[in-house]
Amino acid sequence: MRELIYVSAAKLRQLVPDLPKRAGALRDVEAEVTTPVGGVKVGKAAREAQPGLAQAVAALEASSRAPKWFADPEVRPGDWVHFEAPMSYGVVAGAATFLDVDEPVPGYPTGGQLRLLLHGSRSHLVGSGFATHDPDPEMTHSLWLHFTIALREAEADNGRSTLDDDRLFEGWLRQALRWLTREFQPRYTAAWVAGYARITARVPTPSGMTLAATPLYVEHVQPPAG
Repeated sequence: MRELIYVSAAKLRQLVPDLPKRAGALRDVEAEVTTPVGGVKVGKAAREAQPGLAQAVAALEASSRAPKWFADPEVRPGDWVHFEAPMSYGVVAGAATFLDVDEPVPGYPTGGQLRLLLHGSRSHLVGSGFATHDPDPEMTHSLWLHFTIALREAEADNGRSTLDDDRLFEGWLRQALRWLTREFQPRYTAAWVAGYARITARVPTPSGMTLAATPLYVEHVQPPAG
């Protein structure tokens, strides 16, 4: 059984312009994407196949902007990537937010060195019951809300972030990551997920690199074997 967590209908229609505007359009055909840590199943139609997620992924893979693996050192803002990672998620300041674990774990050796932070519209979450995290006053009045707003603006600008001010990132991004880690507790709550996303920012940090990205979709997957 497939367990989708997040699907951006707007991105689907960018990739498949004639996608029907109805809920049934998200049913897809059987497909499989190969990643460095194994195959990721992309859907299986319950009834007759209709244009949807698999068609959008196929269009993206066949395009001149075919996704890279998210840990590819050549990944830059504006690039599409596919990912598979243990992540925790919730709603923060009105935004759907996913954060990976902050240490290496089996199947995910880059944890803690290459942080993956996904952000998108709360309305694209599938289902209900997601935890909501309200930033404390220190975060709200410093730069957390500016962070989410800036990333949304970067997303609107063809996915290319112009946020290169060191003062903007070096201090408060680390502060935001510390706050998210404390709230989400990914060491204990992270589940394996996979999907596709577009990079909105690539930020050097003292421990390595943080990639911020806005997802096309996110789904639960089995941890890599072995």
